[in-house]
Order: sequence, then C-alpha cells, then structure tokens
Amino acid sequence: MMFRRVERMAACVSDMKAKKMSVKSLITLVLIGLMSIIDVVVTESVTRPRGVSLTNEPFYRDSQWFTCLDGSRQIFKSQVNDDYCDCMDSSDEPGTSACPQGKFHCNNRGFKPKYIPSSRVNDGICDCCDASDEYKGPGATQCSNNCRELGRADLERRQQEIILMNQGFDVRQEYIKQGIEKKAEREESLKKLREEKEVADQLKDEKERLKQEAESPEKEAKDAHKAVWDAQQAVLREERDKQRANEAFDELDADRNGLITPDELADHKEFDSDGDGEVSEEEAKVTPEEPSPVPSPPEDVNEGDASEEDLDMGDHGDMNDEDEEDFADEDDEDEEFDDDLDEGELMEKYAKHRADYEKKKEVKGKGEDGEEMPEYDEATKKLIEVADAAREEFKEAEKQVNDLKKSIEDIEKLMNVDLGPQQEFEPLQKQCYEYTDREYTYKLCPFDKTSQRPKAGGSETQLGNWGQWEGPDENKYSKMKYTRGRNCWNGPDRSTLVILRCGLENKLVSASEPERCTYEFQFETPSLCTTKTDVETGEIDSHDEL
Repeated sequence: MMFRRVERMAACVSDMKAKKMSVKSLITLVLIGLMSIIDVVVTESVTRPRGVSLTNEPFYRDSQWFTCLDGSRQIFKSQVNDDYCDCMDSSDEPGTSACPQGKFHCNNRGFKPKYIPSSRVNDGICDCCDASDEYKGPGATQCSNNCRELGRADLERRQQEIILMNQGFDVRQEYIKQGIEKKAEREESLKKLREEKEVADQLKDEKERLKQEAESPEKEAKDAHKAVWDAQQAVLREERDKQRANEAFDELDADRNGLITPDELADHKEFDSDGDGEVSEEEAKVTPEEPSPVPSPPEDVNEGDASEEDLDMGDHGDMNDEDEEDFADEDDEDEEFDDDLDEGELMEKYAKHRADYEKKKEVKGKGEDGEEMPEYDEATKKLIEVADAAREEFKEAEKQVNDLKKSIEDIEKLMNVDLGPQQEFEPLQKQCYEYTDREYTYKLCPFDKTSQRPKAGGSETQLGNWGQWEGPDENKYSKMKYTRGRNCWNGPDRSTLVILRCGLENKLVSASEPERCTYEFQFETPSLCTTKTDVETGEIDSHDEL
C-alpha cells in the first residue's frame, strides 16, 4: 500500500512538470506526499511507544522484553512508560516525566520533529505542535495539533528565502560582471599610465639636462658680476678704513700736534678698563678691547646728514658675545702701544678693530654705504631668463612624473586587494555602510576601515583597518578581519570581525562588542549569494554563470 502511494505521488509530480506548474505547488505536493508516507509507515508498522522517535523504534519492537539502550539491564516490555524509572539512562520512560534525564520525542508530523526534556511531559504547557506531550491533565484539552499550520508558514518563509537568494544570486552575477570589467579597465589604465610615465621620465631627464646647460652660463655671468662688485667694494672699504683712521686720530689728538699722549686719552672713558671713572697711565697704554664702531647711516638718510651723536666714538653700539670673543683674540702686540706711537701705527691698530666690527655687521648683497648690488647687464639678464624658463619646464616635467607615479600606486593598491575569485566584491570598494543602535553609529567601509561615533555627537573612533579575509578554508569569504584600530586605554588595539551572509542588498545589519575592544559586525551582501534554486526542477545550482 505504501509503495502504491509513492508511485501515485511520483506520477503526480511528473504530470506537474509536464504542465510546468509552479515550484510552490510542487513543493506543497511533495510535502503532502511525505506526510502521507509517514502516516503509512506509522500505520503499517508496529506501534511505537509514546515519546520514541522513528530512529529508536526498532529498540522497542520486542513484545516481551526491553533492553535499556545503554545495555545496563533488561526489563519487561510492560515496564516501558509505566511512570517509574528502571533504566539508568532513562530510556524506559521516553513518554513520561518519571526519569530526570529522559527525552521525549515530538513527532510533529507536518512540521519539524524535535526532542524535549521528559520533565515537560504533562506539565500543562504545549511544547510539541502535535500536542503529544500533553496527553493527561489540563494540557490534554488545552493543546491542539497545529503542526500543519506551522509547516505551511515555514514553507512560505523558506520559499521567500529562496526567492530572495535567487534574486541575490542574480545581483551577484552582475557584481561579477562589473568586477571583471573594472579589473580589465584598471589593468588597461595601469598599462597606459606606465607607458606615459616612461615617456615622462625621458622628458624629465631631457629637461633636467637643458636646465643644467642653461644654469652653467647663468652662474658664470652672475659670479663674474659679483666679482666686479666685490672688487669695487674692497676699494671703497679700504678708502673708508683710511678715513675712519684719520677721523679717530683727529678725535684723540686734542692739541692737533700730530701726537697722542696719555693725557689726551684720559678724556676717553673707553680706555677706563677697571671702571673707576679715571683713565690711568697704565690704562692709557692699552688699546680698548671694544672700540667704538661708527654706525652706518640709515638707508633713508644721506651720509652727510649723520649727527655727531650718531658718530660718537664713545658709543659702542650693540655687540654680541661672538663679536667680543673675536676681538679678544687679537695678538698681544696689538693691545699695547707706546706714548710715542706715530699717527700711522696708532691709527692702524685702532681702526683695525672698527673695520672688523663693520665687516661683521655688513649686510649680504649691500655695499659699504648700504647700497644694493647694481642690476645685471642685459646679457646676464637674458641668461637668467633662459635659465628660469628651463627650471620651470623641468619643474612641470617633474610634477607630471610624480602625478603619474601616484596614479599608478593608487591603482596598484586597489588591484592588490582580494575581491573574491570572480571579483564579486568589487562593488563594495570605496563604499561605506552604517548601522545605528541606541548609543552609537557604526560604519563599515569594506577593504578600508571600521569605526564608531556617539549618536549624541563627538569624534569618530577607529575600530580597525582592513586586514584580511578570515573565513574557514571552505568558506574563506564569509568573514573579514579589521585590525590595528585605536588603542584602548590600558588595553589592546581595537579590532573588528565582520561576518557576511547572503542578502538582497548591501546592508550593515548589526554591531556589537562581545569582548572589550573586540567588535563584531553582521553584514548582508549579494556577493555571498552563491547558490540558486532552479525554478523548473527545484534543484540547487551553485555554479556561477560567469
């Protein structure tokens, strides 16, 4: 009888295929057929004790004896389900609550069979959808068999999941197509950029050569111009030194007799080395360590307009420690002089200190009177103009090389990321997805980083940077690992594990922190929809079309 029903069901299935009926109708028919087969098996076989599964039914077939499933003892068949626990493994009481470790099997025909602890049998709570666990007491009347309704709802849910997975699979095929095309585009762009850089490198080398050629005569002309200027300034400096020496002698030679005596030096406090307010004879025999400089007049004041106060020999002006050390290093023979020194010897020593000081204060590029170095002649200006143009062209060529180099590095960085065996994860690159709970907004930027920020406002905290795929060998692309996030106070660096599953759209669906500084994200994406149920046959197809 059972085989005849199976044959009739198979015939119906074949007939439905021929009529191209829907998968939903086909699955419903198969489910009803399976229920019928189960009913037939139960009806035509030996009746099972309550709470026994089909798998364990053979152990309860003997009509006189029952052996405990652990083999510990043998009891009369009548002792099975007699509400008294005889076996150590509780196997003699599958349908009562007598044994503490017992398990009751819910057949749940039309839905999902399951086991429940035998302590729940006849406790007034409906645990089995077929109500088989409540056969005595209040539950016997309160519980009803609703397995078929649950089975139907579960079937519809599964059908909806299949539809969504099929749609996700189709999106994945588009992702694969996009990924392969994008990879080809990047490879082509990389090839073109490398060729352009090779040409740009050659152009840069040529521009550098031309720059050097233009800078060589420019440097010679500028050096020659400066040499003439320096020579002119040397002559002016020598004349100025003589003038200063004469002025200094005239100031010290109060009686204008052509000689300088200690008495004449006594009026000049710069010779008062011990600071007692008087210049002794011994102090007068020694030249001052810090002679008064004659300051240059301001640029906007003519030389003839300088006041006597500006040129006061007693005003030492500003002098730093380095100047003082340099002046202190003069030879001893330059520090002392006799009463009878003539004009040339005395002024040569006195003016030498002042000239050295003036040299230290000389501004680069300016002459003795502060004037600027004269303009270059037209020929030199032309050379400078040519060199400037060559430098600008080299600068542009160098910039082009650097720009091309950066573009190449950016593409190589993108191509070095594992986007799946068929580039199916490529559409996730350069995208970010957010999920918000009661406190934080979490962000996932695939192949880049993970982060969180408070809903109430505040700075973003980095939870990790892209590390690698972390899934098992058989499902490598099911998990992502992000490491080296912001360091936790007195703890490790933050890290994130992203668990991926099939979904119709790319969506961050949850975020949590199961351990301190370790985060877990759940992410749905069509990229992981790797199987499809065939609409005509109901068979599962896991082969990617591309």
